[in-house]
Amino acid sequence: MQEWSCCSRLYAFHELFFVGTGAYICFIFLLNILLFKGQLLDILIKDQVISTLIILLAAICTLFGWKRFKTKRKNFKQVYFTPKAIYIEDKKIDISYLKSITFIDHIKSFRRSGTYFKFCIRFTENRIIKEDIYFYMKFGKPYQDSYEHYDFEDFFITILETLAKERREILKDYGKAI
Repeated sequence: MQEWSCCSRLYAFHELFFVGTGAYICFIFLLNILLFKGQLLDILIKDQVISTLIILLAAICTLFGWKRFKTKRKNFKQVYFTPKAIYIEDKKIDISYLKSITFIDHIKSFRRSGTYFKFCIRFTENRIIKEDIYFYMKFGKPYQDSYEHYDFEDFFITILETLAKERREILKDYGKAI
Protein backbone atom coordinates (compact mmCIF):
# COMPACT_ATOMS: atom_id res chain seq x y z
CA MET A 1 0.00 0.00 0.00
CA GLN A 2 2.95 2.31 0.46
CA GLU A 3 3.61 2.15 -3.28
CA TRP A 4 0.15 3.53 -4.07
CA SER A 5 0.00 7.26 -4.42
CA CYS A 6 -3.18 9.20 -5.11
CA CYS A 7 -2.43 12.05 -7.50
CA SER A 8 -5.84 13.64 -8.10
CA ARG A 9 -4.66 16.94 -6.60
CA LEU A 10 -1.71 16.98 -9.01
CA TYR A 11 -4.03 16.80 -12.00
CA ALA A 12 -6.17 19.64 -10.67
CA PHE A 13 -3.00 21.64 -9.92
CA HIS A 14 -2.00 21.67 -13.61
CA GLU A 15 -5.21 23.52 -14.50
CA LEU A 16 -4.70 25.91 -11.59
CA PHE A 17 -1.16 26.68 -12.78
CA PHE A 18 -2.40 27.62 -16.26
CA VAL A 19 -5.25 29.68 -14.79
CA GLY A 20 -2.75 31.59 -12.64
CA THR A 21 -0.42 32.16 -15.59
CA GLY A 22 -3.28 33.43 -17.77
CA ALA A 23 -4.53 35.74 -15.02
CA TYR A 24 -1.02 37.10 -14.51
CA ILE A 25 -0.59 37.84 -18.23
CA CYS A 26 -4.00 39.49 -18.31
CA PHE A 27 -3.14 41.59 -15.24
CA ILE A 28 0.22 42.76 -16.62
CA PHE A 29 -1.18 43.83 -19.99
CA LEU A 30 -4.22 45.50 -18.40
CA LEU A 31 -1.97 47.32 -15.95
CA ASN A 32 0.20 48.45 -18.86
CA ILE A 33 -2.77 49.89 -20.76
CA LEU A 34 -4.61 51.50 -17.82
CA LEU A 35 -1.82 52.91 -15.67
CA PHE A 36 1.13 53.39 -17.95
CA LYS A 37 -0.83 54.18 -21.16
CA GLY A 38 1.04 51.46 -23.02
CA GLN A 39 4.52 52.80 -22.25
CA LEU A 40 5.75 49.95 -20.05
CA LEU A 41 5.49 47.22 -22.67
CA ASP A 42 6.09 49.57 -25.63
CA ILE A 43 9.30 47.70 -26.46
CA LEU A 44 7.54 44.33 -26.77
CA ILE A 45 4.26 45.34 -28.38
CA LYS A 46 3.91 48.58 -30.33
CA ASP A 47 0.17 48.42 -30.95
CA GLN A 48 -2.52 48.70 -28.23
CA VAL A 49 -4.92 46.66 -30.36
CA ILE A 50 -2.59 43.67 -30.11
CA SER A 51 -2.31 44.26 -26.34
CA THR A 52 -6.09 44.30 -26.08
CA LEU A 53 -6.36 41.08 -28.08
CA ILE A 54 -3.78 39.45 -25.81
CA ILE A 55 -5.78 40.57 -22.76
CA LEU A 56 -9.00 39.15 -24.21
CA LEU A 57 -7.34 35.87 -25.18
CA ALA A 58 -5.71 35.53 -21.75
CA ALA A 59 -9.01 36.34 -20.02
CA ILE A 60 -10.94 33.79 -22.06
CA CYS A 61 -8.30 31.10 -21.46
CA THR A 62 -8.29 31.94 -17.76
CA LEU A 63 -12.07 31.59 -17.52
CA PHE A 64 -12.09 28.25 -19.38
CA GLY A 65 -9.17 27.01 -17.29
CA TRP A 66 -10.88 28.05 -14.06
CA LYS A 67 -14.07 26.23 -15.06
CA ARG A 68 -12.07 23.11 -15.92
CA PHE A 69 -10.19 23.33 -12.62
CA LYS A 70 -13.42 23.58 -10.61
CA THR A 71 -14.95 20.67 -12.52
CA LYS A 72 -11.90 18.50 -11.98
CA ARG A 73 -11.68 19.32 -8.27
CA LYS A 74 -15.37 18.55 -7.90
CA ASN A 75 -15.31 15.29 -9.86
CA PHE A 76 -11.91 13.84 -8.88
CA LYS A 77 -11.27 13.17 -5.22
CA GLN A 78 -8.13 12.62 -3.17
CA VAL A 79 -8.30 9.01 -1.94
CA TYR A 80 -6.10 7.10 0.53
CA PHE A 81 -6.32 3.44 1.48
CA THR A 82 -5.53 1.51 4.66
CA PRO A 83 -6.36 -2.15 5.35
CA LYS A 84 -9.41 -1.08 7.40
CA ALA A 85 -10.59 2.19 5.87
CA ILE A 86 -10.76 4.36 2.79
CA TYR A 87 -10.21 8.10 3.22
CA ILE A 88 -11.95 10.27 0.63
CA GLU A 89 -10.99 13.92 1.06
CA ASP A 90 -11.81 14.36 4.78
CA LYS A 91 -14.26 11.49 5.09
CA LYS A 92 -13.36 8.09 6.51
CA ILE A 93 -15.36 5.09 5.36
CA ASP A 94 -14.89 1.48 6.40
CA ILE A 95 -13.43 -0.65 3.63
CA SER A 96 -16.26 -3.15 4.13
CA TYR A 97 -18.56 -0.74 2.23
CA LEU A 98 -16.45 -1.15 -0.91
CA LYS A 99 -18.61 -2.55 -3.69
CA SER A 100 -16.29 -2.32 -6.68
CA ILE A 101 -13.37 -0.51 -8.23
CA THR A 102 -13.31 -0.01 -11.98
CA PHE A 103 -10.25 0.79 -14.06
CA ILE A 104 -11.16 3.56 -16.49
CA ASP A 105 -8.03 4.70 -18.29
CA HIS A 106 -4.32 5.29 -17.98
CA ILE A 107 -2.66 8.57 -18.76
CA LYS A 108 0.95 8.42 -19.84
CA SER A 109 2.78 11.55 -18.81
CA PHE A 110 5.39 13.01 -21.12
CA ARG A 111 7.32 14.28 -18.14
CA ARG A 112 9.33 12.05 -15.83
CA SER A 113 6.37 11.66 -13.52
CA GLY A 114 5.30 8.33 -15.02
CA THR A 115 1.91 6.88 -15.81
CA TYR A 116 -1.31 7.70 -13.97
CA PHE A 117 -4.28 5.38 -13.72
CA LYS A 118 -7.86 6.62 -13.52
CA PHE A 119 -10.30 4.62 -11.38
CA CYS A 120 -13.90 4.76 -10.24
CA ILE A 121 -14.85 3.39 -6.84
CA ARG A 122 -18.39 2.40 -5.87
CA PHE A 123 -19.73 1.74 -2.40
CA THR A 124 -22.64 -0.24 -1.05
CA GLU A 125 -25.41 1.82 0.48
CA ASN A 126 -24.14 3.89 3.41
CA ARG A 127 -24.72 7.28 4.98
CA ILE A 128 -21.25 8.76 4.37
CA ILE A 129 -20.62 8.39 0.62
CA LYS A 130 -23.52 8.11 -1.80
CA GLU A 131 -21.96 8.81 -5.22
CA ASP A 132 -19.27 7.17 -7.31
CA ILE A 133 -15.77 8.47 -6.59
CA TYR A 134 -13.28 9.12 -9.40
CA PHE A 135 -9.57 9.40 -8.64
CA TYR A 136 -6.10 9.12 -10.17
CA MET A 137 -3.45 6.74 -8.82
CA LYS A 138 0.26 6.53 -9.44
CA PHE A 139 2.27 3.48 -8.50
CA GLY A 140 5.73 3.47 -6.93
CA LYS A 141 9.12 4.03 -8.51
CA PRO A 142 10.25 0.36 -8.41
CA TYR A 143 7.57 -0.37 -11.02
CA GLN A 144 8.14 2.63 -13.27
CA ASP A 145 10.07 0.70 -15.94
CA SER A 146 7.57 -2.16 -16.08
CA TYR A 147 4.28 -0.29 -16.51
CA GLU A 148 3.64 -1.92 -19.87
CA HIS A 149 4.22 -5.47 -18.57
CA TYR A 150 2.61 -5.23 -15.13
CA ASP A 151 -1.15 -5.31 -14.76
CA PHE A 152 -1.56 -2.68 -12.03
CA GLU A 153 -5.28 -2.23 -12.43
CA ASP A 154 -6.03 -5.91 -11.78
CA PHE A 155 -3.63 -6.29 -8.87
CA PHE A 156 -4.73 -3.02 -7.28
CA ILE A 157 -8.41 -3.85 -7.71
CA THR A 158 -7.99 -7.44 -6.52
CA ILE A 159 -6.12 -6.42 -3.38
CA LEU A 160 -8.70 -3.83 -2.38
CA GLU A 161 -11.67 -6.08 -3.07
CA THR A 162 -10.01 -8.88 -1.08
CA LEU A 163 -9.41 -6.51 1.85
CA ALA A 164 -13.06 -5.43 1.70
CA LYS A 165 -14.28 -9.03 1.62
CA GLU A 166 -12.08 -10.02 4.58
CA ARG A 167 -13.25 -6.98 6.54
CA ARG A 168 -16.92 -7.85 5.87
CA GLU A 169 -16.30 -11.41 7.10
CA ILE A 170 -14.58 -10.14 10.26
CA LEU A 171 -17.45 -7.75 10.97
CA LYS A 172 -20.00 -10.51 10.29
CA ASP A 173 -18.20 -12.90 12.64
CA TYR A 174 -17.91 -10.14 15.25
CA GLY A 175 -21.68 -9.53 14.98
CA LYS A 176 -22.37 -13.24 15.53
CA ALA A 177 -20.12 -13.32 18.60
CA ILE A 178 -22.09 -10.53 20.28
